[in-house]
Amino acid sequence: DLPRSPQVVDFAREVMGGRPLVLCGNSIGGGLSAGASATLGEQVKGLILCNTAGVLEEPAEYAAPRMLVRDATLRGEHAAPFAPVPLFGQPALDAFGAAIVAALFPRVPALLDGIYGDRPANADEALAFAIAQGASSPGAANVIGSGQKLATNRPLNEVLDGEAGGFGGPVLVPQGMNDKVSGPARASERADAFERLRPGVKVCRLEAGGHCPQDDAPEAVAAAILEFLPAVREYAQGDTSRGRAAESTVGA
Repeated sequence: DLPRSPQVVDFAREVMGGRPLVLCGNSIGGGLSAGASATLGEQVKGLILCNTAGVLEEPAEYAAPRMLVRDATLRGEHAAPFAPVPLFGQPALDAFGAAIVAALFPRVPALLDGIYGDRPANADEALAFAIAQGASSPGAANVIGSGQKLATNRPLNEVLDGEAGGFGGPVLVPQGMNDKVSGPARASERADAFERLRPGVKVCRLEAGGHCPQDDAPEAVAAAILEFLPAVREYAQGDTSRGRAAESTVGA
């Protein structure tokens, strides 16, 4: 899973106290939410992925590996041990991160204008300042460079497969088709793949939405969520029924 996914899991368990919830995420946040839903199991009753990040292989061609990425990683068999950059080590990764930050920092306003092309008012000075402030953090370069140390992420095919230890509940995918980050063609391909992924995954194509459809087309996303909620309630009720049946079996 993506590196911050465990923080979502901890928040759900410790702050939410294990109460039922619906996870929602956009872009990288979608990948985090998907990974957390697989770990949290029955606590999650629904998942909403807005133009989500994460590897999604063509469902018709995806073949589950001999050992799931999750299990192989836990056993230390999936990823090779991290090998520092020869001679330079961590300083080389920090320099790489600093170069990325330096290249993107002056382009933040222009990048936001492109990302929010469908609703330019969202790319205001406050958002640009918040992003620039984070990029100015002394540890920003280290975070980017240390991304080279991450283990292989689980594909969404595995994460959203209930039979493979992933999340098997209802999933809503509000997909902005005018995505300026991945490109409209890629956004359409992802929407098609999600539709073929498994039953219980519903795709809502938003022609007026971009990479952040909840910002670009909030009314349409809200309407899609309201339409999605009955499936969440049905799944939650099914979980309750299964739990009671299991308790009755144990009691007998």
